[in-house]
Amino acid sequence: MRIQPPEVEVPDAEPFKNALFGRKTFGLELTSLLRNIDDSIVLFVNAPWGEGKTTFARMWRAHLTAEKLDVIYYDAYASDYFEDPFVSFSGEILSLVKRKLAEVEGITEQQIAFKKTAIEVGKKLAGVATKIALKAATMGAVDASNVAELKEIGSELASGVSEAGEKIVEKRIEEHLAEKDVLKSFRENLSKLAKVFREQQGFPLTIIVDELDRCRPSFALGLLERIKHLFDVPNVAFVLLVNRDQIESYVRTVYGQDVDARAYLLKFGNLFVDLPLQAPETHHEHGKKEFVRAALAHYGLEPRNDRLESVARSLEFLVDHFDLTLRDTERVLLVLSIYLASVPANHFTVPFLAVLLAILKLKRPELYEQLRRQEVKLGDFLDATGLKSRPQVSGDSISPNWVVELLTCCLATEAELEESEKSEDASAKKTAQRSNRFDGWFSGYNIGRLRVIPYLCARLDRFTTAPAVKQAT
Repeated sequence: MRIQPPEVEVPDAEPFKNALFGRKTFGLELTSLLRNIDDSIVLFVNAPWGEGKTTFARMWRAHLTAEKLDVIYYDAYASDYFEDPFVSFSGEILSLVKRKLAEVEGITEQQIAFKKTAIEVGKKLAGVATKIALKAATMGAVDASNVAELKEIGSELASGVSEAGEKIVEKRIEEHLAEKDVLKSFRENLSKLAKVFREQQGFPLTIIVDELDRCRPSFALGLLERIKHLFDVPNVAFVLLVNRDQIESYVRTVYGQDVDARAYLLKFGNLFVDLPLQAPETHHEHGKKEFVRAALAHYGLEPRNDRLESVARSLEFLVDHFDLTLRDTERVLLVLSIYLASVPANHFTVPFLAVLLAILKLKRPELYEQLRRQEVKLGDFLDATGLKSRPQVSGDSISPNWVVELLTCCLATEAELEESEKSEDASAKKTAQRSNRFDGWFSGYNIGRLRVIPYLCARLDRFTTAPAVKQAT
């Protein structure tokens, strides 16, 4: 068995070979969209954390490369330690131009002009950052004479009548006009390069921005501001793979909880699309079931005996029921891999309960602890998990009724079982009666039915992938 998560293979010859949920079709449609739009475009591709945004970016980029379309991949989180993304953006563009357009007539002059204005913009932006840095660096380190001097300058500026104040204001106005000219020149030179790029490869100058939702809020929003004000020119496309909910939380963190974060993001993007999270019904595409089977094989848990077949069917059922992300599924498999590796072949286990408990341990730790301590009632647990109300769905590998019967055996008190058996509700009576068959199975291992779940919890906790929950004293 293995305990490291799998790295999705992206073959150069067939980049979307292992794509899930119709994402190959999505990638092809995205490529076609960018081919046919000449205007500037900022496209947000939204998906929750752990749903494969970076994997899709790798596949799509490899597909574009196979189509002889060069693009820039920008890992925002890896650049989060910079104060400003402008320099790295500009550097990546220059690098791409050198690599892709080196033989184009007249490109050297355009490249030099772009580099010159980029340096000038960089100086202006660095000036602002330096002032902020100096301000932070001198906090608490200014002596009394400096304070007096600063107060005097502040007083002069506030009055608006001193000669020094007038000169400072006049200089600032001149600097502002010069900054506007520099920014205008930068955008014009970028636009010229992007036009040549479009002409040469029939595709815009494209920058794929990934991991933005892992950055500091100030850096993430600053990057969006830079895209809007400096790089928003024809034939330049930004494709940002984000968790939109997280970016909106950044907006509220920086600008206040009352701000309309969704409307704020509309300032920066002109297209918003969700990364497909389900396989389209009209096509045969890989979905979560195929992902589960492939992941099981990676961890050495492929169904080669009855126990592992039960694990596979249970995982398929519960991943769907709890709507786990791909990353969550991998984490659950890690817990199961460690657990199953530590359980001898002839020792007691209940595969469905092991999978269920592994999921709750990671996703619902409070409920897991209640189960471990035998502090949750059957009805409350079924309501909390929605397992009682789950309908039979086409393709289900396990019957929901069987699940309720198993949980009834493991959680119902003697009084609850007796009441159900005497009930006029035929369904409740049948469930109570059928739950007795599990009790006989457990007794064969000398484990009382109410001790099954705490026993499995103890085994799952023995080799844990996370620190144990600290118990109250």
